[in-house]
Amino acid sequence: DSIATVTGGYTHIIRRARGFVPAPVFVGEKTSRNILACGGELKNTIALSRGDQVFLSQHIGDLDNPAAFKFFEDSIEHLGRILEITPQAIAYDLHPEYLSTKWAIRQSLPSVAVQHHHAHLVSVMADNGVSEPTIGIILDGTGYGTDGTIWGGEVLIGDAAGFERHAWLETVAMPGGTAAVRQPWRMAISYLYHIYGSGLLDLQLPILGSVNRKTVEIILQMIDRKVNSPVTSSCGRLFDGVSALLGIRGEVSFEAQAAIELEMASCRDYQPPSMRFESATASGALPWGEIVQAIIAGLSRGDDVAKLAGEFQVNLAELFVSAAENARGK
Repeated sequence: DSIATVTGGYTHIIRRARGFVPAPVFVGEKTSRNILACGGELKNTIALSRGDQVFLSQHIGDLDNPAAFKFFEDSIEHLGRILEITPQAIAYDLHPEYLSTKWAIRQSLPSVAVQHHHAHLVSVMADNGVSEPTIGIILDGTGYGTDGTIWGGEVLIGDAAGFERHAWLETVAMPGGTAAVRQPWRMAISYLYHIYGSGLLDLQLPILGSVNRKTVEIILQMIDRKVNSPVTSSCGRLFDGVSALLGIRGEVSFEAQAAIELEMASCRDYQPPSMRFESATASGALPWGEIVQAIIAGLSRGDDVAKLAGEFQVNLAELFVSAAENARGK
């Protein structure tokens, strides 16, 4: 089924399926060839273009099991058949390990790799009928970056033809790689270590009481030795870490659970004092340390978790707004 939400009086489609598929999205400019877009590996959707129209498939899902991958292949064949569109080129995600990417590379058609968050930017532009160079704030969990690191908290300037990475969340290690996604407490430790170094072991925080000290020390060794600890600018991982830090969710059983529960736990009426983010007045890495330190100070005072969760989201939004305003002045 399709899923939508209403924010600020506008309806936003979160998942396009029953009732919206296969109605086309009009992109305003005709493509010279029919293009098949293969999508990512998680929450996969494929699309076919013809002229100035793009037809999206229903939600296919995560491709990490044989049944879902077979459905991915069947959807490509089915959508092409009912729309009478024969692909002449393929677009695929830049991530070399995505199953959708590997499938696309095996095909005999001309193909092009697309950076994950550039695709996010351009898809929103298409939804809104925008073609001129645009500033996009992309807050995501995982996207393979052009520098080989994991992106997910970016301010991009670009259009359909290309982009510039103007600003991004300061990178932090993901100890255990994908294990850090399943266990957000690992990200909380990583963020604390980034700020306080080994001094984090002396902090009086609930999360440090819930994780065995020896386990924490092993995590710190992994980060120091760069053992299975890729770096990321992901906003999703920051939400995970803060959720664990506040004691909301330290381990997850489904994707984005920690971030969803952090959002649900937030006080909606509280407006924190405005933070000034001088760090966002230049392009480059955006330090989040001040935001996390404010949470730690609040925990030390015994502030309400709902208040701190709301404060975190407002402060993070202000950081990105400041960075976007700086990008506009370029």
